[in-house]
Amino acid sequence: MLKRVMSLGCDKVLYLGLEKRYNFSLDDLNVVANGYACFRRYIKEDMLPFYTCDKKSSFVGKRIDLKQIPQYTKAYDRGEDVELWEIKYWPYANAHPALY
Repeated sequence: MLKRVMSLGCDKVLYLGLEKRYNFSLDDLNVVANGYACFRRYIKEDMLPFYTCDKKSSFVGKRIDLKQIPQYTKAYDRGEDVELWEIKYWPYANAHPALY
């Protein structure tokens, strides 16, 4: 769905805020953030070489440093598991961006 929306019309940027949620995994016998791991499989960070990416990777993301954003709510502790991402659609999943 997101791929469809982001690919229509002009270039778009998605700003996504997320917080990692941890669960105990019987497969790994460890505490893991499975949802976050799934998210990261679909996002390639900072235009890494796309010729090494699989076909699922059609989004380029950049993690935004939360220290650059003022916090107006005093009662909320951001913690290390809160992230803000800037995500763009890249239709050429197996081509290096410099080629286009």
